[in-house]
Amino acid sequence: MWRVVLLSLVVLAGCKSRQKLGVNPYPNCKYAMYSKSELIEKLDSSALQFEWIKLKTKVDAEYNDEKMNFQVQMRIKKDSLVFAKISKSGFTGIKLLATRDTVVYVDKMNKKYFSGSYDHLEKLINIKVPFEFIQNVFLGEPTFLYENEGFQKIVEPLISYSSQSFDKDLNDGGFNQVQSFTCDSLYLKTVGIIDSETNKEVWFEYDKRGDINGYSLNKNINVKGFQGEKQLILAEIELKRIKTFDDLDAPIEIPDDFEKMEIK
Repeated sequence: MWRVVLLSLVVLAGCKSRQKLGVNPYPNCKYAMYSKSELIEKLDSSALQFEWIKLKTKVDAEYNDEKMNFQVQMRIKKDSLVFAKISKSGFTGIKLLATRDTVVYVDKMNKKYFSGSYDHLEKLINIKVPFEFIQNVFLGEPTFLYENEGFQKIVEPLISYSSQSFDKDLNDGGFNQVQSFTCDSLYLKTVGIIDSETNKEVWFEYDKRGDINGYSLNKNINVKGFQGEKQLILAEIELKRIKTFDDLDAPIEIPDDFEKMEIK
């Protein structure tokens, strides 16, 4: 009797394995059959582990036809805090400290500051940014901004996941997010955020994955923002250095003579 049961289990397991392999119409796409939830589980187990991390980047940007370049240094406490310092030629112009509850913004160039709840960050920078997105964007780790399974499309060598149908005729407008990953390794390649109500969209493209101080990360992140056919922002971010720590501080002070900004 036990031999029959054991043999049946082996046969069933073999059939299940063959069935899963058989229904994959993309033999060159290793993770083609991964749903969004399975993808998240896989990525969570392989994500960069840290208590604190320090990043240094170089940014070349064009905004409203004005070209600029600067450095951004960041300190991140996992799932808790993001501290950013924006500098040019050794002079620190802006500091930003964000937690899940609060945000502090200090503009040293104009001697102004803001201190308030995290919800005000949207009005401060004119775009809604979840805390996890700020934490993950430089690390090239995905942040899904929608809860349901959404839709999947495969155009080798990429797997794309979207909150709305890839068929534009079936979209219901409003907010949409698209994220694309490599078929063979699930590295994040592109992130798109589209708001049809304002006709705005922002795309992040990850490139030149390689070793940075012992960590496998994207050395370049290209950012493009549009409103309709008008380009709003174009930026190339080069990741220069990364290091993990057990503990760091996030120093930010508001000088007495700085004027408080009014956020409307």
